This record gives sequence, structure tokens and C-alpha cells, in this order.
Amino acid sequence: NNLAQVRACFTEDVKGTYANRGTVTGVDPMLAMLRSHFEAMSGGAIRVCTHFMGTFNVDSLLSHAAETETYALAFLVRAGEKPGDPDYVAMRSLRYLDRWRRGGDNGLGWQICERIHTLDWSTKVSPDFATTMAKRVMRLH
Repeated sequence: NNLAQVRACFTEDVKGTYANRGTVTGVDPMLAMLRSHFEAMSGGAIRVCTHFMGTFNVDSLLSHAAETETYALAFLVRAGEKPGDPDYVAMRSLRYLDRWRRGGDNGLGWQICERIHTLDWSTKVSPDFATTMAKRVMRLH
């Protein structure tokens, strides 16, 4: 399941600071804080979501610890804010400032032990779909 995959990326004692959401310590509190985003994706408030991971910089690399910075662009087609309002695209420029620890809790190698999520800029625009939402589901025959 996707939540288990996300959880495995982090140490049990991870400290997470997310723009506009605050700081939490521990993987379960961090995932609980992010759960609203996942629920919006499955509940229809976010109709389409695309994250494009850009530049990945390794700022420090030791045998047991590392620090990285990752730039990302997020495009979220969201339902109108009030009933009857048109959908809109929230475009966001993000950065993930991560500290990693080798030999993590799950024995799989590197895990994030501290994350700072920044929002550098955002804007809202009207969506222009080349394909209707109803036809976006791929069906395999």
C-alpha cells in the first residue's frame, strides 16, 4: 500500500516540518499530518495531482549521514472552493531539505530522519484539459 511505502522512507523518530502545517516528531504523527492530503486525493477534492521532482543536490555525504535538497513542482487540479465554482490548478514550487541516516530503522539502508518542506511560490490558474476527466481512466482490455 502507498502509505506503507511512504512510511518506509522515514525513521521512526523523524522530525518533519511542512509549510503551513507545522512541525511534528515521529513517523506516525507526521503521516497523520499528511493524511489530509491523501484523503483529498481519494475524496475528489484533488481531481488530478502531478509532482515533478527536479534538481536533487547532495550537500553532504558521510558514511552514516547525508543532507540533500530536492526541488519539485506540484500541479494539483482542485475542485472549486464552493459548490458551483470551477475547478482550478494550484501550481506550487517546493523544496525538500532532508537529513538522511544510513542503516535506518527498517534495515533497508538510507532513511530520512529530518525533513523541512518549503513552499517557495504558488499560483492558481484555470485548467485546460485536452481530454475530459471522464476519459482519463486507462482501461486495459
